[in-house]
Amino acid sequence: MVRKIFNFFIYLLFFIIAIIYFTPKIGLYYFAEQKLKPLSGVIISKEELRDNGFSLEIENANISAKGIDSAVIKSINIKLFGIYNSVSVQEIKLTSVADAFVPLNIDTLHIKYTVLNPLVITGDAKGGFGEASLELSLDPDTLKRHLKIILSPSKNMKQNYKRTLRNLKKNKEGVYIYEKNI
Repeated sequence: MVRKIFNFFIYLLFFIIAIIYFTPKIGLYYFAEQKLKPLSGVIISKEELRDNGFSLEIENANISAKGIDSAVIKSINIKLFGIYNSVSVQEIKLTSVADAFVPLNIDTLHIKYTVLNPLVITGDAKGGFGEASLELSLDPDTLKRHLKIILSPSKNMKQNYKRTLRNLKKNKEGVYIYEKNI
């Protein structure tokens, strides 16, 4: 009896790993990109895709929003495991349009989602602006999304982007907080 239960779990684990490995990640990416375009006006172009079995790597992606070139991303690594999903982005260069508001380089951005906390997406970022932690949560009662960004600004951000920092709430520790229902 114990052996049958053990075999069941081994076969189940093998089946789940096989599904993750053989899922057509590039096809899913193009499907998601096609659905994203009419909803938000975001177009991803000139990207190079590589399916690594358990992850999808996207390199040299140009992002434009509503016809305006917005950013160039060197590398994106997407891992979809069902229970735990993550997106890691390296070297984001914003276009000069954003220069009046924030520094143009974002070194790393990590976004995580887990089924154990299904109403919250978390992330953290580092770049010319300093360090930031992000949280996007869904209120189950009102179905409103709440975005919260906690920013520990760099010296560059404090000196050259004071106008942007004035739009954020500053707490006692010198950390800036941005909150918005979207």
